[in-house]
Amino acid sequence: MLDINEELSKFEFIDVEKVEEKIGRIPDDMKNAIELYNKALDDLRSNNEDIAIIALKKAIAIYPAFYEAMNLMGICFLKLDDEDNARRMFNKVIQMDDNSIRASRYLDQLDGKIPSEEASTGKSKRLRKIAATAEWMRSGLSPEKNSPYYLKYILGILIGILAMCLVWIIVPEGSPVKIDLGDLFRKSAEASPEVKKLEAEKAELTTRLNEANEALKQANDTEKQLREEMEKYIHWSAIFRNLQNLYWEEQYKEVVIQVERDLAGLEMPEDIALEIETLINKCKPRAISQFYESARSIYRSNANARSVDVYKEAADEFRMAISILDEMDSKPSIAVDVYYYGGKAIALSQYPSKEAAEEEAKRCFNAVIEIAPRSEMASYARSRIRDIDEGRTIKH
Repeated sequence: MLDINEELSKFEFIDVEKVEEKIGRIPDDMKNAIELYNKALDDLRSNNEDIAIIALKKAIAIYPAFYEAMNLMGICFLKLDDEDNARRMFNKVIQMDDNSIRASRYLDQLDGKIPSEEASTGKSKRLRKIAATAEWMRSGLSPEKNSPYYLKYILGILIGILAMCLVWIIVPEGSPVKIDLGDLFRKSAEASPEVKKLEAEKAELTTRLNEANEALKQANDTEKQLREEMEKYIHWSAIFRNLQNLYWEEQYKEVVIQVERDLAGLEMPEDIALEIETLINKCKPRAISQFYESARSIYRSNANARSVDVYKEAADEFRMAISILDEMDSKPSIAVDVYYYGGKAIALSQYPSKEAAEEEAKRCFNAVIEIAPRSEMASYARSRIRDIDEGRTIKH
């Protein structure tokens, strides 16, 4: 029986540079075929028989007389337990080159006519060596010592090319016979249906791979976008839950401060923005009294020190309540006190400047007069406006 692994070990990689050192430059197409052969041999030794067969088919399509590639493909088929195709390849080699000892020996071993290489006697080895030498002599080529077996194939191809070159030189310039070597090589490749089929398969696989990569990229982009949106939604949901907790704890003032000062202008999910807007509208009317009580407490604490900074702190609390009142068409009863004492705190804070603070304070006092024109607080408001207009400092 034929020992496939041992036979495979006898196939050698073809070194193009060494070949060219022996016989001169070889055509690029032949180099491509040799590269495919070397790749197939490497794939086959890595147990990638299917890939090796594809590479060998390409090599043979480029150069149909590449007998060693055919023999190696036969070994590939044997590794795949496909003896029929293996025999077909060996017979094809023999039909094209009836001096092929290797292909004949493979068939004989498959038929059980001769033992495997391990069981061969020294005599049979000598006979094969003599036969191999005779084969080289019949082909018109003398084997060098340790010459690679594939040189005869390359030399045969080069001799054919040389013959065509001689014909091209001999044919007169005006002759109707024209030979274009480049065109011949090109047409030879184009004429092979296997090359066309393999190139089409390669193009289709490349297109599918590109489409798959693009789809994967789009999927990754979509996943990233969804993840970012989910994280953003979780973040804003937590903020809204915190505002709800403050509302249930009746800390309306804190809800207004967080929404008006901390969250103003920030982008948030539309549905959460609507929920926060509904919540803040509930809190604002209830927050007025809380802002007022806080501001009055701060204002009273400054009765002795009369610190501008403390007045400013109180004025900021009054401003929050005033801003809510300015939005309301119908003012609650506490509005008069908020505007009056807020006006005093703002004037005494002298912020952002004495003139600007006094103008803002006058608007607050006028609001008191407008809301309750006949009240005692309106009378006080008119007095504070006169103090400002006449340059007198408003008393605490």
